[in-house]
Order: sequence, then structure tokens, then C-alpha cells
Amino acid sequence: MPEASWENGVRSLRKSEMGSLRKLLGDVFFAELPDIQPHAINAENASNLLVVVEDGEVVSHIATIKRHVSVLGCSLKIASLGGVATYESHRGKGHASALLEKTMAVCRNEGVDYIMVSGYRNMYHRYGCRHVGKDWEFRLDQEQASNFDDTGFTISHASKEDIDALGAIYRREPVRWMRPPSDIAFGIDGWVCNRLAKTYLIKQSDRLVAFAVMQQARKGDGPILHRLLDYAGERSAIMGVLGKFVQEQDLTEVSIHVMGCDTVLKDLLESRELTGIQSALPGTSMVIHFEQLLKKMRPYFIERVGEDVVNALVFKEVGDEYHVYYGGDRVVAESGGAVVQLIFGTWSGAEETMLDAGGRAGEVLRVCLPIPGVWYGVNYV
Repeated sequence: MPEASWENGVRSLRKSEMGSLRKLLGDVFFAELPDIQPHAINAENASNLLVVVEDGEVVSHIATIKRHVSVLGCSLKIASLGGVATYESHRGKGHASALLEKTMAVCRNEGVDYIMVSGYRNMYHRYGCRHVGKDWEFRLDQEQASNFDDTGFTISHASKEDIDALGAIYRREPVRWMRPPSDIAFGIDGWVCNRLAKTYLIKQSDRLVAFAVMQQARKGDGPILHRLLDYAGERSAIMGVLGKFVQEQDLTEVSIHVMGCDTVLKDLLESRELTGIQSALPGTSMVIHFEQLLKKMRPYFIERVGEDVVNALVFKEVGDEYHVYYGGDRVVAESGGAVVQLIFGTWSGAEETMLDAGGRAGEVLRVCLPIPGVWYGVNYV
């Protein structure tokens, strides 16, 4: 953990400085931000709130929460990063860069495989963050709503008494966060992705088959797009209640983000004449532990190409480059930005040049990659 033993400089927040941090976040963003991100901005997470302190005042800040995720049967560790804030009077001193470098170093020491950053800045780009992922977004409007309102499915508000049942549904997801009960509780009636949200139970004949965390319409919103912020369970049920949300909440339009690996939900939505648009993972991503990440994905790679082939793969960081060897061939990602594109894929095809030049190594990786990234949902910072 970062040491908080000196008065000024880059370090973790002291619990006594929470008021000073709230003041900074209120000045840069809005006063309520700490209240709508209680899973991150809290005293218990103070060691993951890195700050620059000058003369007793928090003047710059970066927050992370760290969680394990399950990706197609493989366990990874990732960090969500956000809340990057510096007083205008203290900008240009390199505080944000120093905090990001410290965060990356801490994450590496703690075994984090990659970081999700809730935004894009030139600073993030310099450190290897890129827009990646080959996901989809579908939008449903009022005219289409009746075609997505299946009889037999009902929706109702979840309560804290449903946390165990919601967790049981979520744990069946092939790509998911490993969420403690507190994460699930956070989305029941609060704020998710900085939006007012509620969790709904989706039932069929009184049997819980899925859940959805839905952005709530607010007075004065007007004709804006509302989002399904998180979901899990039977895909036919999730599809079958989208129209209910539109009609019961009098929404103009609702969207749902579908991971590229979720071909079942994608096909179901398309079967009812809904057309998806290409979408990336939320925010930007950077790889922290290249070799470790790909080694952790070995069980999935074995499913794709067999154990003998995977045993012959070698992953290695060489200076600022990232190499994957197979036999006498290799795939080379020449930077941190390139390697995150290689691993998670892009709709622009930025990874194809690397794979094409990699001979047999490229052929193997083309079967194994990209791996899907997780959708934020309640784990947004």
C-alpha cells in the first residue's frame, strides 16, 4: 500500500482528509459526487484514494477500486479508475501525471492485470490507455416497445432482502465482476454510472430468472436516452421486458450494451428487427501486467487451440514492447497502447497488422483473442 507518513506529496488519503477531498471533488465536478460513489469515496477505501497534498489541503486526486473478475472461466484482477481532479490553480504542475504513475505502480505491485479508466484524456493516451473492445449497443424506442413486452415476464423493484438471490443470478455470467454483497446493494436503489438507478427483479411465473439495473427517468429529463446499466440472467427474459421499461417509465428510448461474446442476446435482439451499432468498452483501458494477464487466460486458450499449442506460447515484455512467441514466429505490440488493442480488440482493426506480421504466432492469437472486457455496471468509478 502507498505510505501516508509524510505531510505533503503523492500519497494515499488520510481518513481525516476526507472533508478536504470532498471539497476538491465538489469544485472540479459537483458536490454530490462522493455521495453517489460511496463504494469508492469512503474512509475504508482511503488507501486506494491517491492524493497530492499541499499545505494541508488536498489539491489533486485519483480514485481506484480493485476487484477480481471472471472472464470465460479465468480469474483476473482489475482496477476501476476515476475521480481524477486537480484544482485549476494547481494545474500544470504534473500532479495528475504523478498520481497516475503512482497508481499504475501500486496496481502492478498488487497484482492488477489491467485498469479501466472512466474517460479519455491525452494524459491517459500517453500512458497506454485506448478505446478497445468489440461490443454492441442496441436502442429501443416507443414504436418498437410493444414487440419487446412479452407476456409471462414481470418486473418489480428489488430490495436489500434480494441481495443473495441477485448474487446467485449474477454468478452465472461468463464474464463478470466478482462482486461482494455491498456492490449488489449499491445498485438496488442509488446511483450507477453517475445516474439515478434501481434494480428490478425479472420473474417468470414467480421464478426469478434475471435482473436489470435501470436508469431512472427524472422530472425535467425530456426526451433523452435512458440506459439499462447492468443486467444478468436469462437473455430471453431480459429481451422480453425492455418494452416494459419504455412503457411503464414513459421513456422515449432505452439502450442496452451487449458484450461481443454475448451472441445469444445479440441474436435474440436482431431476431426482432433491432439493429445494433458497434460499441467499445466503457472509457479506456490499459494493460498493467501483460505476461501475468495472458498466463491467467491459459485455461480459456487451451479450450480454443489445445494444450500443446498453448504450452508453446511465450509471453514476454521486451523493453517497451510486448512479444508473443510461438515456435520461430512472434507477434509484437510496440507500445502499451498497441498491446491493449491486441488483447481486447478494436472495431477499427488496429490489431490486425500485428497479427498479420506474426506468422504462426499471429494465427494462434487470432483464434484466442480478443478476450472480452467487463461492463462497468455498479463497479463504475
